[in-house]
Amino acid sequence: MNKKERFEAVRQCQAPDYMPVWPRVMSQMLYSHGYLLPDVTGADWYDADKVTEAVLASIKEVDYDVAIPTYVDYGFGVPPLGGNIMIPEKFGLAAGTTEDQPVKSKDDWPRVQKLMAQYDVTKTDPRMAGCLEVIKNVSAELGDQMPLVPMYYVGTTAAMFLFRPNEAFLEDTYDDPDGVSEMCDLATEWAINWIGAQYEAGCNSVCFTAETMGTLMLSPKMCIQFNLPCITKLVEAVRKNHGQATWLHVHGDMTTPKAYEYLELLVKEAGVEGFHFDEYNPPDWIKTEVIDKLGVPACIITDGADIVKGPPEAIDAQVKDQVSKIGDGLGVMMAPSCQVLPATPQENFKAWVDATHQHGKYPLA
Repeated sequence: MNKKERFEAVRQCQAPDYMPVWPRVMSQMLYSHGYLLPDVTGADWYDADKVTEAVLASIKEVDYDVAIPTYVDYGFGVPPLGGNIMIPEKFGLAAGTTEDQPVKSKDDWPRVQKLMAQYDVTKTDPRMAGCLEVIKNVSAELGDQMPLVPMYYVGTTAAMFLFRPNEAFLEDTYDDPDGVSEMCDLATEWAINWIGAQYEAGCNSVCFTAETMGTLMLSPKMCIQFNLPCITKLVEAVRKNHGQATWLHVHGDMTTPKAYEYLELLVKEAGVEGFHFDEYNPPDWIKTEVIDKLGVPACIITDGADIVKGPPEAIDAQVKDQVSKIGDGLGVMMAPSCQVLPATPQENFKAWVDATHQHGKYPLA
């Protein structure tokens, strides 16, 4: 099987030749290639040539199966709206937002709404334009071989990154829920346009979106109130506009009854095709309660800190143990929680992928 066929088998809950790996690689691909973030991006520029080089090297050296075909972070779209972003000078998770966000008070919201109405996701932010150029480059080289997925956030996560300082936004969920819903709706519309631009640039597979608040920072009830409608809207738009399904990355322990209710609604109401969880959800539970019971594929999760720590022998043993807990393994992929961490040595990253491919041969032992 090639990588597209392998991923398609998982999507259909059929047996691939071996278990594919879907790493969410962000800044690690840059650091492992010898770049720091200021080498490839600033607040108003993005070096598409260097990022293309790092993306292709990451895919070819590690040989994982599904890729976000560019470097993405939490600061896309923010500077043109009037916010500042932070770019770590030496080492950090990724470029991200600061407390100097566009909407510091309600008085700022009408101005930001006007800016959003004029926003062209292909041109307004030079960083996003550079990101699209990388997708074009990677697609031209690997698009016939590999699933290339567009990526952005949705609902509360998108609104918090684009508009409002973190603590203030979380307070708003209690003090101004109507205002939060309005921000979530607008951020999701923006996300739909940005994902569409990534498809036009060369992404060729399912949409990967993230709702990182999950049940870590919001209650399941709030997730249903603020996030479920936005996820539903995005899933429908991706299906209608691009003929593709959507996978969701969600944080938090989904095994509790109320969180599981939210999970069921994401499948039955929003139409999410598959899930990328975090380390709070064990592989046997994911297999029985999500894949088998809800009828959708999902990723089992290796804690990213364990991949950083290594050594390769320990990574191999952990992967072997995880694979032993998923029965027939149909509908299963391997992923990190929640990304391949920036400090991950390339040797350990590859050891994790290789171990999954080796111990995940079908039929599973």
